[in-house]
Amino acid sequence: MSLALYPAIKLGQTEEKIRRSISRLTTGLNILAGGTSGDFAQGIEFSKEARSNKAVVSSTQVGLDLLETAESALVELAALATRLREIGIADTNSTNSASDTAALNAEAISVSDTIDNIVSTLKFHSIAVLGTSAKTFNVVDAVDAGTTAVKTTVGITATNISDATNSNTTADTALTEINTSLGHVAGGISALSAYGNISSALESIELQTAAKLMDTNFAVETAKLMKNTLIQKYATSMVTKANQSEENKKLLIL
Repeated sequence: MSLALYPAIKLGQTEEKIRRSISRLTTGLNILAGGTSGDFAQGIEFSKEARSNKAVVSSTQVGLDLLETAESALVELAALATRLREIGIADTNSTNSASDTAALNAEAISVSDTIDNIVSTLKFHSIAVLGTSAKTFNVVDAVDAGTTAVKTTVGITATNISDATNSNTTADTALTEINTSLGHVAGGISALSAYGNISSALESIELQTAAKLMDTNFAVETAKLMKNTLIQKYATSMVTKANQSEENKKLLIL
């Protein structure tokens, strides 16, 4: 074997390694230039699962927005119903003047109308959130399109107040329904928050796993490139010297 042949062989192998490293560094894909296709296929699968979990996170967030809308409205309704109860109690006071009674009647009607209007008109994305009957919504909570049911209200009976008389009794009924609805909303918020947090964590883990399988490790690949570049320079020098030695031998023979 010629003295120049072995370094020349190593030089060719090193140049191939350099080309592979440059390919991986420029594209960011570990699959290229000798990467494992099986790893890439697994990476695609993990990426797909990550996108599915991202969709679940979005779905649960919409559900949370719906429940938080209902919760805000129910808190306001509780305050209104509490005031309606106070009006009813005040109306039983025998020392009220005619003007006092008239004022209590007017306020009772106004508060009652406000309660009934909020219950009948509150909407989220054009969807009625509350009502005189129960409202339940199914929200996607898993990548297999599984859903969980969340309730915004058990139904809040219309108050239909025409004066302050016995408005406290009507208010008590409304408060019971409002408080029960708030309990369902709180439970739904806890459930959707948990599902969303789990899906968010899974998305992050799956993206990291996909990256490990599919993406170039730039630190490692850069180190390989530098190493092989040094080897290439050394091998080139050795080939040059070996060729020069062979030329010198020819001159001696001649």
